Amino acid sequence: MKTKLFITGITLVTGLVLASCGQKATTEEKAKEETTMSFDSTGYTSGTIIQSKAEGDCEWTIKLKDGRFLDPMTIDKDFMKDGATVWIKFLPQRRMQRCDKANPVDLTEIKMAE
Repeated sequence: MKTKLFITGITLVTGLVLASCGQKATTEEKAKEETTMSFDSTGYTSGTIIQSKAEGDCEWTIKLKDGRFLDPMTIDKDFMKDGATVWIKFLPQRRMQRCDKANPVDLTEIKMAE
């Protein structure tokens, strides 16, 4: 009796562990797919330079294909062309946002799209 109960308990625990591991991998794979959808094979993300003159808004932002806006902490004036398509590599910054719609980033690389 005790042996059957012990085996049943081990079977249940093993099943729960395996089920949760499979679900975690699926969630991680889905997150990876979502983040890589906007990347090309060289690691760049495509975006469009947007200029805003609205009060309280960031003057220069980069709009990604998924609709998110990035607020580059520094951007060379050669790239300050409203509507220009650029390829960027960036690092998110943990600092207060300067405007509501855009997340602050540090541009590590930027180049005009051809």
